[in-house]
Amino acid sequence: MLWLALWLLLPSCPLQLHAQIAGESPAVREPLRPRLLASFPVGRIRYYELSESTRVERHLPDGTLQRWQRQARYLLRFYAFTERDNQMTEVACRVERLTYRLQQDTLTVAFDSEHPEQLSRRIPDVEFTSMLLGTEPEILFSPYGDIARIGGEQLQWLRDYLRNELGTDTLLLASKLAAVSDARWAALFDMHKGIIPGTRIREDSTWQRLVTLWIEGVEWRDTAHIHIARPGDTSRLIVGVLPALQSVSATAWLPDMPRTPVQIDHATGHAQIAVELAPRGLITSSELHAHTEYTATPLRGSTPFRQTVQVTFSWRFLREE
Repeated sequence: MLWLALWLLLPSCPLQLHAQIAGESPAVREPLRPRLLASFPVGRIRYYELSESTRVERHLPDGTLQRWQRQARYLLRFYAFTERDNQMTEVACRVERLTYRLQQDTLTVAFDSEHPEQLSRRIPDVEFTSMLLGTEPEILFSPYGDIARIGGEQLQWLRDYLRNELGTDTLLLASKLAAVSDARWAALFDMHKGIIPGTRIREDSTWQRLVTLWIEGVEWRDTAHIHIARPGDTSRLIVGVLPALQSVSATAWLPDMPRTPVQIDHATGHAQIAVELAPRGLITSSELHAHTEYTATPLRGSTPFRQTVQVTFSWRFLREE
């Protein structure tokens, strides 16, 4: 009867699924962590505000220094319209509104997509920036929240239209296609750049992920060193540091130079991404800071110049419908 008395004195608890060896201390169980992933619920629409602040310095061979600053604000719409059997989600993405302001010396150019008639002066930079208006690409997101493919009928129509209209002007065509390239769309609609792991992660874990960034016409790549900077019961702040950005391709199209590509040399840079992740895969905010520097040589006879770019992209969740 002794064993029965001892049994009755034990507190009520679920049955254990493993046996403990005599003399062995009880194992400390790791609390179950939620799966950290970014996702879009099918049938719902999410709206984000993206604020861009870009500062460019261009050092010319004669000692001239050109500076300009772009401030842009995008209203982004994400509509997840279907989920495939493999948990890939199709999301229709659109820039609902763009407000833009560029300041260079005494020149100021402002643009509002809701009042395009008020644009006082057309410059290549504003045309490059506004090329994403009016088109709704379909972006396929993986179960982890990464971009797997960018396509759709509207995007294909836009690219075909540009080829038909500018087919004989190969340089201008290449510049326009660069403005609506996959990398350009990802720059706006990939809010976490792949640093969210998509798996269950201990709060003190660190991990790495290869990240590609589009910054002022140039693609960059580096291995991000990632950790959870602020754990919590619901939301978490995930931070990725990219200490040594390298340019991906040898040539690029700069937004203010639509008539010639440039060769990129001696390129260096660094960046940091911070993502606030809430339950249900909701990104409540995200911020990307990047600094890049390179020598650009125009491929149509112009002299090379040194260019420095500092950019901040800030996404903020607005609402879900």
